[in-house]
Amino acid sequence: MPSFGLWIQIQPGDNVAATLERVAALGFGSLHVHFPHGCDEALARETAAVAQAAGLEIVAVSGYSNPLRPDDAPMGWTQTGLEGLARLLPTLGARRLVSWSGTYAPGLLDDHPNNQREVAWDELRRAVEQLLPALDAADVTLALEPWYHHVLGTAEQLARFCAAWPAGRVSTVFDPPNLLPPQTWPEQARHIEQMAATLEPHISLVHLKDMRMDGDRLELPGPGSGILDYAALRQALLANTINAPLVVEHVTLAQAGAALDFVKKSMKYE
Repeated sequence: MPSFGLWIQIQPGDNVAATLERVAALGFGSLHVHFPHGCDEALARETAAVAQAAGLEIVAVSGYSNPLRPDDAPMGWTQTGLEGLARLLPTLGARRLVSWSGTYAPGLLDDHPNNQREVAWDELRRAVEQLLPALDAADVTLALEPWYHHVLGTAEQLARFCAAWPAGRVSTVFDPPNLLPPQTWPEQARHIEQMAATLEPHISLVHLKDMRMDGDRLELPGPGSGILDYAALRQALLANTINAPLVVEHVTLAQAGAALDFVKKSMKYE
């Protein structure tokens, strides 16, 4: 059975030890850590030490900047701030730095007419080039998280972009709801398999959440609260020999245990 991770936020002043001990007690073996209000050397050292004591591996750290709007901080980090975060990853013991593929729209998940023009591709390429020295110094991979309205909105676009960089430096988060517009949901099993096959060489992290509609409004709840075909996801991972860490997201600590139980059952990892 694989070891499952949990996406969590850590803020200055948090009781990190109590939080991570609870995560471990729920049965998780790893973490994707997000620092919404920044991270310095002291917080990085504390987080790493507490995680190690709890038996948790930090498999990814995120900043989630928007490279097409580099001065925005949609989830606490500008593009410049992301460079500093990359340099903290060795202290945290992590090898994956997660950020968005990007949109020109002010809303992080919103579409923009320029997202699918060459200018967006060039802007994203320049942003990654600026990050490369920090990625090289820390020996980490940038794991770009896509969205179907972003500049990298399809598996094919993601694969082409990742393939253009030195091996191991630019990868992707495999997160099926992010690449499945609602109109594709009736045939999601086929799409999930195709996406996994296309992205297999570039996947460094797998996110586990769900998707549903509330009227005309798209919602992305935790696993088990939507219609994502988890059996199809497991089959796609196995068929394409994808062994990247599996991370449950979009749940609170109070919901995390039930979400993990659902994932194990629905993916037949009991």
